[in-house]
Amino acid sequence: MLIVTPDYVTQTVAPTVEPITATEAKLHCRVDISTDDSLIAALIVAARQYCEYYTGRAFVTRTLRADICYFYDQTRLPHKPIQSISSVKYYNTASPSVLTTLDSGVYALVRDMVVRNDGQTWPSVYPRLDAIEITYVAGYESTSSPLDYAAVVPDAIKQAMYLVIGDLYENREGQVLYPGQIQVNKTVNMLLDSYRVYI
Repeated sequence: MLIVTPDYVTQTVAPTVEPITATEAKLHCRVDISTDDSLIAALIVAARQYCEYYTGRAFVTRTLRADICYFYDQTRLPHKPIQSISSVKYYNTASPSVLTTLDSGVYALVRDMVVRNDGQTWPSVYPRLDAIEITYVAGYESTSSPLDYAAVVPDAIKQAMYLVIGDLYENREGQVLYPGQIQVNKTVNMLLDSYRVYI
């Protein structure tokens, strides 16, 4: 089995919404003015990115591409939950400069892994570090219109985001315990620990 690390993944389509709204963040921070709206919007993104990095998950829908050098019977993708595989493309030995799309019947998505279906074989690939491109959609899936991630992202994750946002809003600079060490809000990590993915 191949375990793909985040270093080999590129985001091709960024999230278009956040798990919490600016109104919710302002309520948590007890802000009733509009002057800091742009700042709070940026803090929401920063809080999500920190919490996603800490947990190894994707909270809201985005499209990612994993570049690998060889086909494996099981390939584990990062940034779960994985919603779907958009395509698997590869450089084959007959045309090493042109990507070929692999028939979707050859493989299946099982939780966070791309697996070879029974009775199928992987094609031969041209030897290069990015011989195979797996494009996939990750993040908790919201099926409502408009998208409502408040209903699908776990409450503990959203509460951790609120704490990060509030801390960043109130403390524009680092909080120093003593020279050389920055204080970390342990409650944030405590809330996120049960959702953390270990490779």
